Amino acid sequence: MKEQKRPGLGSIGLIDMGHAADTVLRVLAANIQTIFDVEADILSPMPVPDEAFEHRRGQYDAGLILNHLSRLCLPRHRRIVAITDVDLCSPVLTYVFGQAQLGGRFAILSDFRLRNTADTTCAPSALYYERIVKVALHEIGHTFSLYHCEAPGCLMRMSPETRDLDELAVYLCNRCSFALRKNMKEVGDK
Repeated sequence: MKEQKRPGLGSIGLIDMGHAADTVLRVLAANIQTIFDVEADILSPMPVPDEAFEHRRGQYDAGLILNHLSRLCLPRHRRIVAITDVDLCSPVLTYVFGQAQLGGRFAILSDFRLRNTADTTCAPSALYYERIVKVALHEIGHTFSLYHCEAPGCLMRMSPETRDLDELAVYLCNRCSFALRKNMKEVGDK
């Protein structure tokens, strides 16, 4: 058994909900371990729940997937992040790259809209991996009660388009970094 990096915090579990490449899961696990200083485990894959499909829109409701995840019994993992390849939406947004329970345990992200450039050509591998890491870390930040930030370049800045996401660095501003450390400590103390 691996020693946990942050005592008492538990680890973050990653679930393939679709056809995420093993490389994607490993890249996410490495970045989560580096940025959040916690272990990241790749868990058994599972299908996207059928009840989350919005027939009228031809997309999957991210909130319904989060509800499905919240019914799972995974006590060893303080946070669970599902990665899918289906197009996600929310009732008020045409699409989302990801969604999380603010201050909760669960997050979902999709690479569906991260694979291409603005001219619809395939994004270079480095850009694709950078995008998926940014979305995953952003959504995990929400699970640790971080809100959207206005600081330029902060990973918690809202990014409704891939061009907005591409402008972000893979770091948190000082305020968000402080809030994350404080919130992670509180979670670890429980």
